[in-house]
Amino acid sequence: MIDKERLNEAKRNVKLYMDDGLLRLGDNDAPRFVDFFMANAESSLRTASILQEISDENALKETLKVGMDFESYLWVIVSSYYAMFYAATAILAKQGVRATGQIVHKVTADALIHFFGSNEKLAKLLEQYEEAQAVGLELVGREELMKRMQKKANELIISYEGERKKRSKFQYDIGVQAKRGYAQTSLERAKDFVFEIRKLI
Repeated sequence: MIDKERLNEAKRNVKLYMDDGLLRLGDNDAPRFVDFFMANAESSLRTASILQEISDENALKETLKVGMDFESYLWVIVSSYYAMFYAATAILAKQGVRATGQIVHKVTADALIHFFGSNEKLAKLLEQYEEAQAVGLELVGREELMKRMQKKANELIISYEGERKKRSKFQYDIGVQAKRGYAQTSLERAKDFVFEIRKLI
């Protein structure tokens, strides 16, 4: 669950971003970029998967002639993060929200938390999707479904925020096995995040 302090921080920041022109609401042009952002999310996710596979598999290293010491776990993490960033940008654009400027990643994170975490918009979008797909909705019950969707929305937003922070703080001098673990976690989070956002778009 996103803590109240983080929700309040995002709310304060969003107001400042809007005042500074870094975040625009009701941007009628933004939705036309949704497909572009999702294509970038998918491309980044494929890149992360390919780099993870090459880094893990000696046979691929040999085939590609990159050397047995090749590993690109840092770029798996970066590409995974970008998959999530572009998916987040897409879902914001779909709502007519556009983030700009030099701190666009922070603006996007705060906007995602503010617009989707603090007022359950993402949970409601997930609920709408599940309602359209689920045949047995009446068996689950609306209240239980909403709880599940709110939990999923919080998990998605928290994983996005975690990857944004990890990308900016990642240490280059940690061991290969530690980097591999971080990379695998990042890739799995990105797959889940992009999958869930894709369902909504």
